[in-house]
Amino acid sequence: MRTRLAVAGLFSSWSISTRLMVAFASVAVLAAAANFIAERSAAIVAPPIVVATPAPPKPVTEVVAAAAPVIETPAPVETLSGDELIRSIERFDESVYSAVQSSSVEAQARYRQFGKEVDRVTAQFMERAQALGNRSYKSVPTTIQQHKRNAERWIQLAQDRRQLLREYSETLEQMNGRVNASLDGAFKIFGRVVARQSLVQLNTSLSGLRDSFAAAVRSFSSAPEVYDRIGKAETAFAQSLQDNAKSLRRAESDEWFAEMERDFVRLTTLRVALVKTHQDLTTTANSFVAQRNKLLARMPKEPAVQPKAQPSRTATVDAAAAPLTEDAVRQTAPVEATAPAQPVSTGAVSTMTPTMLSEAEESSRAVVAWISIAVLVLLLWISIATVRSVVLPVRRLIAASEKIAAGEPDARVVRGGIKELDSLAVAFNNMAERLSQAQVAALDAHHQLEEKVAERTRQLQELAEVDPLTGLPNRRQLFKLLNASLKRASQTNRRVGVLFLDVDNFKNINDSIGHSFGDRVLRGIAQRLQTAAQPLGFAARLGGDEFTVICEDARDLEQIRAASEQIIREFQTPIDVDGRELIIGVSVGASIYPDHEQDAEALLIAADTALFHTKALGRGRASMFTPELLARASNKFRVEQDLRRAIERDEFELFFQPEVGIEDLQTQLVEALIRWRTPDGRYIPPGEFLNVAEESGLIIEISDWVLRTAIRAAAEWHRGPWPQARVAINVSPRQLLDYRFVDRVRELLAEFDVPSRCIEIELTESVLQTGRSTIEQLHRLRALGIAIALDDFGTGYSSLSSLERLPLTRVKLDRSLIESIDTNARSRSIVRAMIDMCNGLGLQVTAEGLERAEQFERFLGCKNLSLQGYLLSRPVAMDQVFTAMANAAQRAQELVLLSKPNAVAAVIKQLPTAPNRSASA
Repeated sequence: MRTRLAVAGLFSSWSISTRLMVAFASVAVLAAAANFIAERSAAIVAPPIVVATPAPPKPVTEVVAAAAPVIETPAPVETLSGDELIRSIERFDESVYSAVQSSSVEAQARYRQFGKEVDRVTAQFMERAQALGNRSYKSVPTTIQQHKRNAERWIQLAQDRRQLLREYSETLEQMNGRVNASLDGAFKIFGRVVARQSLVQLNTSLSGLRDSFAAAVRSFSSAPEVYDRIGKAETAFAQSLQDNAKSLRRAESDEWFAEMERDFVRLTTLRVALVKTHQDLTTTANSFVAQRNKLLARMPKEPAVQPKAQPSRTATVDAAAAPLTEDAVRQTAPVEATAPAQPVSTGAVSTMTPTMLSEAEESSRAVVAWISIAVLVLLLWISIATVRSVVLPVRRLIAASEKIAAGEPDARVVRGGIKELDSLAVAFNNMAERLSQAQVAALDAHHQLEEKVAERTRQLQELAEVDPLTGLPNRRQLFKLLNASLKRASQTNRRVGVLFLDVDNFKNINDSIGHSFGDRVLRGIAQRLQTAAQPLGFAARLGGDEFTVICEDARDLEQIRAASEQIIREFQTPIDVDGRELIIGVSVGASIYPDHEQDAEALLIAADTALFHTKALGRGRASMFTPELLARASNKFRVEQDLRRAIERDEFELFFQPEVGIEDLQTQLVEALIRWRTPDGRYIPPGEFLNVAEESGLIIEISDWVLRTAIRAAAEWHRGPWPQARVAINVSPRQLLDYRFVDRVRELLAEFDVPSRCIEIELTESVLQTGRSTIEQLHRLRALGIAIALDDFGTGYSSLSSLERLPLTRVKLDRSLIESIDTNARSRSIVRAMIDMCNGLGLQVTAEGLERAEQFERFLGCKNLSLQGYLLSRPVAMDQVFTAMANAAQRAQELVLLSKPNAVAAVIKQLPTAPNRSASA
């Protein structure tokens, strides 16, 4: 009994390899006995033949982490914001990553959807930039289209790589199936030994090639050593194929061998294409990310209030900002190749051939039978002992694993069983010990993380309510505090004043000294404002250079008005910033609860409307809201929207007003005047909408339409009934300062084939404030041969020095000077002096606003003078121009005849002897 236990213990300590060696040795003894008997001409049963059958391939898949959501940031106040475009580009890039990683219909649909969204948001962004006069982003649409083309190429390369991997794997498996089919039909008789050896060698080299390909797929990169291993495996297979060509052709067939060679050539071609495609994929991915970073860096960014914590998207943006590595590219293409086949033993196939046995052979056969029985008993005992040595330890391992999974980290496995499982038990116990230690450490880390999260939540809460630059309450906190104040005021029947403050000319500080210094100035303003607001209520910053002061518990309107004036006086004392004393001016707009509005949002809008009125009055003062201000702002907004629709519907028309020369009483030129034709047929004069067009930026489109239409009219007249046609066109200061304006004029002159002498550009006196750039533009226009007139001369910014500096050809006297020329001797003397001065400078003169015959009579006898006004002709449509010119000439002649005799004689002396004006016909 003791001996049997010792034997069992010794056997249980054996490893699986030792037990298999004993079993194989027993089979070898049986085979040797069989061979010994066979040499004595005894017929036996052929030994079992074990054929290796490859295991089915295992697909290799990879998991790609999903992108985290995005932190939405509020758009800056009243500035050009690129936030919406940035978010649209980020969503588009995420759809590109999905389309690269998967060829599904959903991924492609998302990619196309967000591509269209990028185009739409880009168009909105460019429209807003044009409306704000910002032209630094004109190349953004081109860059975005290039970015989309790179995305398209990246997606296509990823699809090509997946297709190449699939074709390589399918070709490899086709070759493997052909070899396995041949192996299944071989070795049925001993006469095919040579053919079997060649197939085994070929199968071995093919398995090596499959292993190399599967390893490359699992960690695919463009590193030389990876492709060297595949290339070496292909070389080994090619060598094996050629070395065994003769026997393979004889054993299988020439057609079988030709198919193997053809498939191998295709494998080589696919590998070369796969390497090239993978390298192109890496290059394109890096180019895509680099261009994305460049595009996002160009977007306008402003200091903004951090919103309340949301699920972070920073990890996604940071990951996309770095160039893609080989591992990143490998994750973009799901692997569809197969893993190398593992050999699996099949059952032995035996054949028996009986022979006639002699009496001597009967005893030999008995020996073989007893040996076979002994070997089978030994194999049975080894199998049972092996199963017990495996099953029992495995059950103990499973039980311990379930305990650990249930939360019992102290569970351990009793050692025992075969050597390998005993080693596994030791490793399991070590793992359980480390897991217990790690669990304790994880609990400590969890407590620390909870403390950090609580601290960070507190910080984010503070950032969500306080402006990070000035420390004042931000817009969100302002509404919270203001609503609380309104609630208290409604309960106590008191008033609440909302003061909207704007720093005067703060942009000059940023432009001249820098934004960093401007931030420090804002902090100084916030400190001054907080001190001034403490007796009144509280102060807050809305954004940029805009602040708000809330006057709580006010008794009446006068108290709030006095608070506004007090804040303005507070800023009359210089502010010390970095040793510099700055005098900062502020403008204030005020609204009052409950007199003006009832809720916080409406009160801020009312105060902002009052602030806008303050700026119009000249800044540095305070204004109280009135309903008329809101109506005026609403009307301005309505006019702006109607103007946009008018541009789309082409509701503008050009009218023309003749200018009659005092010397020959003929029309010298016509001035183009815009009119807005509403859908109801009413014409709106330019004075009611041009100011709104200037402020909204629509004046650029309107002025360009006027310029094109007027030049086209001049071309028609020049080639038709009026060869000497001249048209005066009013140009806005913003249009003149556009660097493309002169080129635009040149293009239109060439397009309509009209001489430059037919065009005269009229400028308002406000352009005199623009300085050197205006003079350069005017000289470029004069170089084209275009006449230049200065409109409204004698008022506003006009000065005698402007006549000397500007390359003018005509001066138009303002109607305010002409108004009293027949009743005021001083006005008459001033006008006469201006006409004589312009004649001395070689400038032509036009008197505007002529409405009475007495005014006309005062200009008789002047030289180089043209008259314009309702007295001679009102503005008319294009098809009525020649009739209006003839009527104006006839009206001028009638006025001359009705004038005093000496004035008539002066005119008759100046009249040409043979007037030749085709336009008067």
